Amino acid sequence: MTINTALTTATTTATTATTATTEEQAQTLAVLHEIRDELRDFNKDMDRLNSLTEDQVKSTVENRKLTALTLMFVIPSTFAAIPGANFEHLNEYGFDNFFALPVLVGTVLAASLGTFVFVKKKGWL
Repeated sequence: MTINTALTTATTTATTATTATTEEQAQTLAVLHEIRDELRDFNKDMDRLNSLTEDQVKSTVENRKLTALTLMFVIPSTFAAIPGANFEHLNEYGFDNFFALPVLVGTVLAASLGTFVFVKKKGWL
């Protein structure tokens, strides 16, 4: 084989290899672009999900606060309804037992304070 024939064969082989490499690179680049697009879509979906989760957490915190406030007002209201029930020995103006009103008020305060401590420990307020 002469030098010219060898050079021509080498050039043809190199050109074919370059063309094949360019096609492979184009395919690889297309696959990488597709992966990039999928990751962008996935990132957008995760951002939407994160936004929903943050809204749910805010809603849960607000519901806990409302529940705590309701609980703290319902207990005293229940105890306050007892003297208003017009019992014969526990009425609004004259108690047969001197300690009835202080015990009732003390129970209301203890229940309210206990509820407040419970709610504070839970982190609802």
